[in-house]
Amino acid sequence: MEELFEKINEIIKKYDSFIVMGHKDPDLDSLGSSLGFCEIIESFGKKAYLFLDDNHLEDYNKNINQAFDKMEKDIMCVNEKTYKKIKGNTLLIVTDVHTQSRLEYSKLPDIMDTMVLDHHIKNKDYIKNAKFFYIDSNLSSMSELVTYYARYVNIEFDTVISTILLGGIEIDTNGFNLKTTGKTYEAASILMDMGADSILKQELLKETKEQYIKRANFIKSSFMINDKVAMCIIDRLCTSMELAEVVEELLTFEDVRASFVIGKLDTLTIGVSARSIGEIDVSIIMKKMNGGGSNSTAASQVKDKTIKEVKQQIINIINEEI
Repeated sequence: MEELFEKINEIIKKYDSFIVMGHKDPDLDSLGSSLGFCEIIESFGKKAYLFLDDNHLEDYNKNINQAFDKMEKDIMCVNEKTYKKIKGNTLLIVTDVHTQSRLEYSKLPDIMDTMVLDHHIKNKDYIKNAKFFYIDSNLSSMSELVTYYARYVNIEFDTVISTILLGGIEIDTNGFNLKTTGKTYEAASILMDMGADSILKQELLKETKEQYIKRANFIKSSFMINDKVAMCIIDRLCTSMELAEVVEELLTFEDVRASFVIGKLDTLTIGVSARSIGEIDVSIIMKKMNGGGSNSTAASQVKDKTIKEVKQQIINIINEEI
């Protein structure tokens, strides 16, 4: 990672100010990595602004509200109206997302120099005019990358930011069960040494009863394609995050070696999220559907087909491959 961090350092030195932006409906990984980048940039003596509407935090999810309530320092935030007041040569840093339509403000990369850093599987709607574009789908999370970057530039985060980053790793690894390597555990150890608070982390990770029941209802309707593979259909509009949450939980059940969740992302697009414990290479299946990913984590987006057709296509591919 040292080569990557040195390249980022070189880029940071060329600009006066920075806007750090994550994805819509941010989770702790998006928020934590954004805050971490802000802290690192400020250590260079530069101005860093978080793209988040702090005047309307009630519009964000409960975890984000809680995180901001616990912050030990004031965070300079901008939104689509106030970012224009920033002076000097400004760079947009996009973290934990590379899909332009999923940004907090999707127009900004078109009018500002942009650096993209992500760990999700690359899709067709990526930010095409970025000055620097980096994706590593083998990373557990952007929180892991930011933690190592902080160590590289020799700074420590405060207790709250360390805790948010640790929560981000835990969410994106489904409790250190997926995409977890020795580096992931080491990143968690680094954050604990910085002062991450396990009790605060539990508070930030809590979900509402309604969220749990909704996910449980999806899982209740799941079924086994064969003795190793589980599938769930979400026959309504949903988000990529909901697909990921359900597919990862399916993988925790006994005898399930791979899982697939299908849902409507919009009226024209069917999303497929796939996970495996490693025995079955889900990327092979997703590549046959114009998607991609790694052995254990993959996805695809399909247009102009029904959920029923996508379901049958996946089953046919699985029967051929397994």
